[in-house]
Amino acid sequence: MLAHEYGYPVLPGTALETPGVEEVLRRRERGVRRGVLLLVAEFVLLVGVVLLVGPTSTAAAVTAAGLVPVLAVTAGLLLLWRRARRRERLAMSTYGWQVWPCRAQEVRVISGDGQRVRGRRWGTDGRVVLLQPDGQSHCSFPPPWNGWDGPAAPRQLTDDQVWFAGDPRFGGMLAVPGGFPFRYVLRATPGKRRGSGAEDDAARRSGLMPRAWTPRS
Repeated sequence: MLAHEYGYPVLPGTALETPGVEEVLRRRERGVRRGVLLLVAEFVLLVGVVLLVGPTSTAAAVTAAGLVPVLAVTAGLLLLWRRARRRERLAMSTYGWQVWPCRAQEVRVISGDGQRVRGRRWGTDGRVVLLQPDGQSHCSFPPPWNGWDGPAAPRQLTDDQVWFAGDPRFGGMLAVPGGFPFRYVLRATPGKRRGSGAEDDAARRSGLMPRAWTPRS
């Protein structure tokens, strides 16, 4: 683990064992069940209307044309939500919190609303930069409080530290010290550092390692 190599503290246990984390994850996962119920209700409505007006009627065709796209959107959003919840739980059950030095700064990112330079549009975004022991940037992620939907928690970093549960080559969970707020983060371009067998195994089990990823030779 790179945090060990850098001499950074790694807290005992997994991030999932942090008091209060399980409750936040379960509340988010209940959204999957609500999504399934909504999808079933939309399907029952479609079938009911078609049976009521007759499957070959114009009204049935109009109803299908209106409800089928709604069903498709609901199903797509449900799958994305379920995948996001699964990734959060996998990362937090695989890794413990690593305490990284950091700084908050504006960084240059690709943005559809940014200024076009050499064929791409660039803008700036507030990021949390994880630092190497020499103070140089290792990687950066969005702040953990962006999009936070859990209990009231600090929305700024203290003591220039951040908690990270994952593999800095790929991503993981980023949190304000204490564990809240937290968010799932991924690097736009995975790092190419060759890890140990244990690091690579954990990255695969947590779903962080892309299938086509190859380390630097």
